[in-house]
Amino acid sequence: MLPLLSLVGFTLLLLLVVYRFVIYPTFLSPLSKIPKAHFTASILPFWLKWKQRNGATGIHAIFEAHRKCGPVVQISPNEVSVASLDGLRQIYTGGFEKPEHFAEFMNYGTPNLVSMLDYKSHSTQKRMISHVYSKSYVLNSKDVQTLSSVLLFDRLLPCLQSVASSSTPLEVHALNEALGMDFTSAYLFGLANSTDFIRDIRTRREYMNNIRTKMRGLYGSLAATKEQRMKATQEVEAFVLSLCQAAERSQVPDEKSPTSTPNTQPVVYSELSSHLCKSSSESDKSHLKATASEMLDHLLATHETFRVTLTYIQWELSRRPSLQSSLRAELLTLSPSFHPTNSQSPHPLPHPQDLSNLPLLDAIVKETLRLYPPTPALSMRVVPPSGTVIDGYSIPGGVEIGTSAYCLHRNPSVFPEPESWLPERWLAASRPPQMNSWFWAFGSGGRMCIGSHFAMHALKAITATTYTHFETTIVDDDGIEQEDTVLAGPKGEKLVLSYRAVADS
Repeated sequence: MLPLLSLVGFTLLLLLVVYRFVIYPTFLSPLSKIPKAHFTASILPFWLKWKQRNGATGIHAIFEAHRKCGPVVQISPNEVSVASLDGLRQIYTGGFEKPEHFAEFMNYGTPNLVSMLDYKSHSTQKRMISHVYSKSYVLNSKDVQTLSSVLLFDRLLPCLQSVASSSTPLEVHALNEALGMDFTSAYLFGLANSTDFIRDIRTRREYMNNIRTKMRGLYGSLAATKEQRMKATQEVEAFVLSLCQAAERSQVPDEKSPTSTPNTQPVVYSELSSHLCKSSSESDKSHLKATASEMLDHLLATHETFRVTLTYIQWELSRRPSLQSSLRAELLTLSPSFHPTNSQSPHPLPHPQDLSNLPLLDAIVKETLRLYPPTPALSMRVVPPSGTVIDGYSIPGGVEIGTSAYCLHRNPSVFPEPESWLPERWLAASRPPQMNSWFWAFGSGGRMCIGSHFAMHALKAITATTYTHFETTIVDDDGIEQEDTVLAGPKGEKLVLSYRAVADS
């Protein structure tokens, strides 16, 4: 009798398991009606994990699933990918919170805008610094003009003039990372306290090696040990903390040490630090860690954006000499232009608004961000307990759901020939009116990229300076189109360019 009862009990348990983990999710749950990226997606996460092995985002496979199945696709038992405006509006402006794994992006054990899971905390801290990242502030900031002049004329141009005069090809990825770090750190901490990675190659390499170890293991793999990651994290945090400390000291005027070297205020650091200090008690020094955590987060977000976007701008322009000529003709309409007019520093620059208004330059940058988004992976959120309905599909609470710029930017009804780099699509009078609505390089809603306007200005200023002075041609671009890694950049990429100085027009 006992063996029979045991057998019955085991059979019932097995049937319950089969019902719970196979029959219900496949045929009966609300998600069962959603098309599947893979036939196992409703019951097992292995398809998605396989596509994300070795640091890949899996976004190519997810996009292919959308192409075949439509705007809503189930990619694992509790994950859904969406590629529609209805999804964008509900997920990113509807108060959907972040999944718990975002808490891993804390620095110094302290939350920042990326790692804050609840909307209220995020909104409170974002308001502290949002105005210094607004478009009007960035385009009218004397600090932005000064730091741009110094970085472009005193650091970038001498570097490019050196390789052009010696006919030495230049591998541009590292330089583009350096530009991102120098521009961003100068705005965060002030010029005198910022990095000088354009010229300080040794420190740049040390920092970037630590960043890659911290973020995804040894570069190109996930092979770093826990001890290596901890050491890299400690060194990165110590380095950025030293920048914060320098910015803090610079806020106290030192009349004994006057200098004629151009300098700027630690715009973002000062703004956030003062707000956090006011909200803390006098004995509470937690605001110092909170400020440092936020500053490191901004640095982590920008250097990769600059590396990917500038690299692809240069690659695409280097394949099109005639487009370089057209861009240069447009750039030379600026007054003053990006030619240094004297030996003094800072050199006068065109007004940022004039630069922003150049249609061809804007089209080149925007099309590059469309086709090669620096963050192509899904940006996940959690469906609230009440559930939601997106594009006619009922999705219960607790499901992780998100979309990606990579998928949105490849909608052929909005972007004809979506796999082609066509800046002219942004210039056409007859362009589809919904293009701007589908452009999602910086996200949308309350958690969209806070530094988008600063990034756009810097990308345009760097591109304008380069192509006012030089023509570029490709020497080696092996692997440039393989862009599916955790840090969103080309995997195993190489872009070596030759620079030739052009005469003033």
